[in-house]
Amino acid sequence: MRKIPGTIALILLGTTSLAAPAAAEGLDLAGSLGAGRFTHYVPPVTHPTLNETPFITTEVKPIFLYHSIPSGFVTDGGRVIGGAVQARLALGERFAIIATTDGYADLDFDGVLPDADGFLDLAAGVKYALLSNPAAGEILTAGVRYTASTGNIDSAGIDLTGSHKGFLDTFLTGAKIWDSGWQAQGAVGFQWGIGAESWSYFHLHGHLDYEVAPGVYPLIEANLLLPVDGGDRIPGSSLTSVDLFDIGAEDTQGTFTLAIGARYRPMDNLILGAAVEGNILDLGADTAESVFGWRVTTDVTIHF
Repeated sequence: MRKIPGTIALILLGTTSLAAPAAAEGLDLAGSLGAGRFTHYVPPVTHPTLNETPFITTEVKPIFLYHSIPSGFVTDGGRVIGGAVQARLALGERFAIIATTDGYADLDFDGVLPDADGFLDLAAGVKYALLSNPAAGEILTAGVRYTASTGNIDSAGIDLTGSHKGFLDTFLTGAKIWDSGWQAQGAVGFQWGIGAESWSYFHLHGHLDYEVAPGVYPLIEANLLLPVDGGDRIPGSSLTSVDLFDIGAEDTQGTFTLAIGARYRPMDNLILGAAVEGNILDLGADTAESVFGWRVTTDVTIHF
């Protein structure tokens, strides 16, 4: 397969000035995907701001999502359209700098609240591969990231981004690859809202894919958000946001989603992804506490 020139990937990452000195000093920008290392790289599609791949990569990833709000939610339904660009920079086989949340979102409610749009918060961090064994197809990575209160989305005085003291997320993510073409990934993390106005929650993620044809990977994924503490901005409320927003309700509820999708690799350095995801806990309910009804997520990963 034809490879994308490395200079194009560097320009897209916006790290040309950093990468040249790094290469001169012998740092390995290929990370987990260098010569003699992992060749089966199929990152998760859904919940991209939380579900971090365990592989150490240098890449840029534009993301687009369409999110449907349930009709039983307080807004009588609606939709969210969002776009973002993630970036990762490997500084060796085991260590990487990651920027996983940014972008812009447009919210269109069917009732109650006025429509809103604006910028999402910014999140960045680091991760380190505690175990990296390409021969056995095994990798285990730990990481930490901080979400800064930089967004400006609000509706009727309810701040959805930019209204907190920040979030600190610690996570553990791993993968197992079999010679038969199967890959399983799993991740667990704790997102701590710094300050009483924000919620805190555990997040768990599962991913399974299989290469049915060269470069074609059908996949299934599951995501669980399990709140442990709500915010104080809406006392007595059980309205629940998900991965991109924080309503600040006091009694937030869990969200469990299942997704089906696929990835396709047309080139060695390029992989496309798409998945449709539904909230199982609110499926068929007349009322919905969670803002998550169903979602379509697409992305393009360009890596070394």
